[in-house]
Amino acid sequence: MARRYIMTVLAANRVGILAALSNALDELGGNMLDVSQAVIQEFFTMILAAEFPEERDPEVIVDHIRAVCRPFGAEVALKNPDDEPPFDLVEEPIPRQRYVLTAAGQDRPGVLRFIAHRLAQDDIMLLDLQGMRRESDHSFLASMELAVPPGVDALKLRNDLDNEFRANGITIALQHRRVLAALAHPEPVGFNTVSPPPVY
Repeated sequence: MARRYIMTVLAANRVGILAALSNALDELGGNMLDVSQAVIQEFFTMILAAEFPEERDPEVIVDHIRAVCRPFGAEVALKNPDDEPPFDLVEEPIPRQRYVLTAAGQDRPGVLRFIAHRLAQDDIMLLDLQGMRRESDHSFLASMELAVPPGVDALKLRNDLDNEFRANGITIALQHRRVLAALAHPEPVGFNTVSPPPVY
């Protein structure tokens, strides 16, 4: 039997950090199931789901990874999702639609806060968030993948955000994931039988 953990790793982003982390997981008998990794201001950050042999003590896992990744100053945290389930899983009758929301313009306080509250108002889940600020002119670009429940008016959402930020020179775009997929992998003329949703 295997036991699943959620692990976060924060370390200096230098050549060899992923190799060291992979070695440590292999030595522990770990198997990576799901992973998300990013570099943020010279720091390597990773969150992953991994399985380990049931008899493997959680403290041994953390201590071993820290030891192998010590040259990179790695900080490791481990969570057993079975100890404290984050929520009761309820199967939704109709799947949520996937959209990508982008915001770009001059950085100012409160942008993320307003967007987050507006999304929560329509019970929209945030699946992924990527963003950066350019120091030369203090402009920013943020991209969010959203899970939108049935019945939400995507055009109204886009217009509400646009009305809030247009005066500050911040542009908002909202695209269905199918649009992005169609743009990335266009089908030959005559083979596309389903029109993609509009771009707002």
